[in-house]
Amino acid sequence: MTTNDVVGPFGAPVPNREIPATLKAEELSLFDSTAVAVSSVAPAYSASSTIYLLIGVAGVGLVAPAVLIVSFIPVLLIAYSYFHLNRRNPNCGASYSWLAEIVNPAFGWINGWVQIAASVLFCAQAPILAGQNTLQFLHSTLHWFSPATVASTGWQAVVATLWLALVTWICVVGIRWTTNAQWVMVLIEYTAVIVFSIGGIIKVALRHPAHSVNFSLSWFDPFKIHGFSALTGGIVLGVFFFWGWDTAVNLNEESQRASHIPGRAGIISMWLLLAVFLVNIVAVQMLLGPQAIAQQGASSLFYFGQQFAGSWASYVMLFAVLSSTVATTQTTVLPAARITLSMARDGVFPSVFARISPRFRVPVIGTLLVSAFSFGLILLTTLSSSASSVFSNLTNNIGVLIAFYYGVTGLACAWAFRKVWGQSTRSTLGLIVLPFIGGIILLFTCFQVMKAGGMAALPDILTLGSSLPLVALTWALTKGKTDFFHRPRVSYDTID
Repeated sequence: MTTNDVVGPFGAPVPNREIPATLKAEELSLFDSTAVAVSSVAPAYSASSTIYLLIGVAGVGLVAPAVLIVSFIPVLLIAYSYFHLNRRNPNCGASYSWLAEIVNPAFGWINGWVQIAASVLFCAQAPILAGQNTLQFLHSTLHWFSPATVASTGWQAVVATLWLALVTWICVVGIRWTTNAQWVMVLIEYTAVIVFSIGGIIKVALRHPAHSVNFSLSWFDPFKIHGFSALTGGIVLGVFFFWGWDTAVNLNEESQRASHIPGRAGIISMWLLLAVFLVNIVAVQMLLGPQAIAQQGASSLFYFGQQFAGSWASYVMLFAVLSSTVATTQTTVLPAARITLSMARDGVFPSVFARISPRFRVPVIGTLLVSAFSFGLILLTTLSSSASSVFSNLTNNIGVLIAFYYGVTGLACAWAFRKVWGQSTRSTLGLIVLPFIGGIILLFTCFQVMKAGGMAALPDILTLGSSLPLVALTWALTKGKTDFFHRPRVSYDTID
């Protein structure tokens, strides 16, 4: 036996080259995981792409802060569900793995499929925004491109593809490179968003610029939301605002104290993000007013920077949104590759997704394939005759899919800990009642938005509808090759 060999079963030496590569364990600290979680949500990107939809399209007007708080509550309950379930099973497949072992293997597979679809849709949407922002930034600062080029969907697709390629490369070369890149981009976007938001509020309070709106506590009153459809539509957009904190949990196998730190990072990030989002949306409403927000659309945040301190501030905000968009694209590729890795390890997804690079300790091929599918959707989105409509619909579609997989995870948590009922008030509420309430709220919202969406809900219908024949096909093809569909269900009768 050489020093490069390890002892295998029955004492037989196994050369290192024959040992399957694994993810790089014990790499991410609590600070690293929190950075990944908060950058995954990407407040600058979320605000830029969603504020005008929330205020204008959803019909909630200046009560948008109330909608954010209402949507925050069920998502926070799901974050606690993730924390508790991750303590019992820190698997990089996260809710896919939990639902498979708690509820039903086929339902777990469907949940994994929904998460992959949401990630691929987003990784087609976000790079397009990054392409638009890049062209606009270079046009505004260096005058490299004409207005026609900036508005060209073809050029936007080219730049989007370059950004997606760069993000994919960073994800491939290792989790440490990825985390370091996230730290840089988090500092850029959070500094810009927080400083400008506070400055905008102070400017309105001291100078009362034209068309500005005085602050009102009624903005935080959920009873001021006009109509049930506005509430459900606003909640779906609010869920989209907060989506991404669960990336930290999908990186649990690469984290220190895998059963505790990832879930804790998700919860910490939720509270940080609520504060940042509320300060930002209050500032934008005060300085611009609802009419200007509706007119500016996806450019509202850049216009806000300009109104706050002039053109230089709009350039800074534009760069912050660009940084935020790239960061959130990167942290959406990461969990998708880990979910497909977990499914492939279970033998219910193509085995190529389970291959881990011995050098980089990441699922390289799975990462490349997720990006390739997203690139295909970028082309489809670019060739659409109504790009702005597609962009708007994708935001709602992704929000619906997020509400679905968050919702079923909340119900799974309640079912997993059902035997804890009555042990204590805290455990009954925290492990069963509150996760159940959060899950029901999100699933009901998901259903209502899909019902009212008509043809706009087609991507959601296709995603959920295709999961049924695909899981049946997976069962047929893997029969006798894996015990995944026949594993016994688990439940927990203690908190720890």
